[in-house]
Amino acid sequence: MFGSSMHSAKLNIIYTITMKKELNQRTIVPKGTFNKISGKYCLATQNTLDWEVSEDLCSQKPEICSNDLTLLLPTEMCEEIFLYVPAIDLVVSVSRVCKNWYDILRSRNFWFQKVKREGFQLSAVTEKRLAEEKDLGKALLILQGLSCHLLGVNTNLIQNPSGQDGLNKWHVKHGGNGLDVENAPVGSNLIPEEAGLPTQHCFVSSFTPCTRTQMIKLENHKLQPWMIDILQPKIKVSEWVSARFDCAARSTMKVKIFGSGTPVSYKQDWSSSTDGVERMEWYKMSLVADHVEGLCAIKFTNTSTDEQFWAGHYGAKTAGSSVVLHV
Repeated sequence: MFGSSMHSAKLNIIYTITMKKELNQRTIVPKGTFNKISGKYCLATQNTLDWEVSEDLCSQKPEICSNDLTLLLPTEMCEEIFLYVPAIDLVVSVSRVCKNWYDILRSRNFWFQKVKREGFQLSAVTEKRLAEEKDLGKALLILQGLSCHLLGVNTNLIQNPSGQDGLNKWHVKHGGNGLDVENAPVGSNLIPEEAGLPTQHCFVSSFTPCTRTQMIKLENHKLQPWMIDILQPKIKVSEWVSARFDCAARSTMKVKIFGSGTPVSYKQDWSSSTDGVERMEWYKMSLVADHVEGLCAIKFTNTSTDEQFWAGHYGAKTAGSSVVLHV
């Protein structure tokens, strides 16, 4: 109880000082450079950041006043309190209160702590890259973006991955009687819990190839090519597939990666006729692609059909399409 009260009191001090300074118009950070980097984040702009890079978060640091109450708080205490403050408030408001707090929030080490406090686990390799990045401004923008849960990394970038929203978000080329969606697999086992999918929805193909494609533009996930070049994530692609008990089927998962050079393609084939494969069971197709310089888009494609040319929907079933930039 005592610790909780102390923590609450510390936060009250932070917010009281912040609000008083803003009300007294003592924030001297100019709107120009600072706002281009992070100040545009607000409800009115649909919660987005403009990731324009600058060497400094602002062109002029806040000044120190002789009666500055913020100096009464030791740096270590400020850092500990800031770990409990929403990351976006730190970027947009708290860093503009005074030079002391500005300097704290220009610390790379602080933002590493903040990323972890927000529950974001970076690999040792990624931490090393960010720690060694010579451009502090770029490193801070990435760490702040991660802390604000704005960057599309370590999360599935595919929308409607199992067809729970029908064929929405997919560009579909129908074959046979067309690509369809089942609320639960028909003629095969239920999708295993291991897949971690929220529903039992799955796509089901027909007697000639059915194709669905989704283009992922990384800028829509607040990821710029220079960020990807620093992070160099592994591109993890996967999907679950099965066949009915009474009809052989096959499926192919493809991914095409677009960067500053020639696009790079990967694919994985699956067939229920392969030795050791049992119909009705679900199998995970997966592949890992390397980062390419200037990465800006990823195209995911699945093509499925049956192998016996039966009218209806007896082809391969697929669910949980996934593309993850793992950092």
